Parts: sequence; C-alpha cells; structure tokens
Amino acid sequence: MRNLFVLFAVVTLPACQIADNNQTVSSHPFVGCWESEDGQSREGWTIDPSGWLVGYSSNRNDLGEVTFFEHMRIERGQGADRLVVSGMKGEPVAFTRVETENEQLYRFENSEHDFPQVIVYEPSAGRLDAWISAMDGSNKTPFNKAACKT
Repeated sequence: MRNLFVLFAVVTLPACQIADNNQTVSSHPFVGCWESEDGQSREGWTIDPSGWLVGYSSNRNDLGEVTFFEHMRIERGQGADRLVVSGMKGEPVAFTRVETENEQLYRFENSEHDFPQVIVYEPSAGRLDAWISAMDGSNKTPFNKAACKT
C-alpha cells in the first residue's frame, strides 16, 4: 500500500503547477528574499497558484526580536493590480497600482489612508528598493534591500 501511495504522489505532483498568468515565478522581479544592509529588515515574495504575489516584511532588533511584521499580497486579475497590506495591528489596507512612465516602477496609491498613501517598488538586478510617502511626496521614507545573503 505504501508503494502505491508513493507512486500516486509521484504521478500527480507534476499536475501541481503555477497558473499561467503571463508571469512565472522566476520572471517577476519581486519574487525572492530581500534584506537591508544590516540584515535586520527582511522582505520575501512568492507567487501562489492564483497568480497573486504573496509577501511578508519584518524588522528585528539587535537581540533578534521581531519588532515589526506585516503580510502583503498583490491581487492580480481584471483591472489594476491591488496591493493589500495587513499590519501587526488594524485592518488590511488596499492600494491600487497606478501606471507610470517607467514600466519598471510599481506605484500603489490610496489617498484615503492616513499614512502611507503611496508605496513604490523599484526593482533592479539583485535589488528590491522601495519607498513610502504621502500623496504629495512628503514624509518620503526609503526601504533599500538587496538579495538575502542567507
């Protein structure tokens, strides 16, 4: 019976593939593990079978204790992509992707949210840099990350 289960698993596993959403896991610039220069801030992204990007962000202090954590997802489907952020406290907040002249820039906005109102990701080779701000660009805070070392 055990051999039959192993054979069933081996035969059926290839059927578990990522949905074709014109994007494979390896081709989206967010996918991977990203960390700050000091290694205390980390962000990770993957693509689930629906085509959504699913991520997390966390910060640790010098003792290794988590001081900040949030879940993120980018809902991909009809219309503009939506970035939904669920922080340590409070309800999830949705930001809508806004097209920019720079196709490599991912800009999400929600003018109704207190702060941030703008979240921008700027991926490049081996990096996933980002910043947040108010709608008018004030209170801009950068989050620069390179591929994780470990």
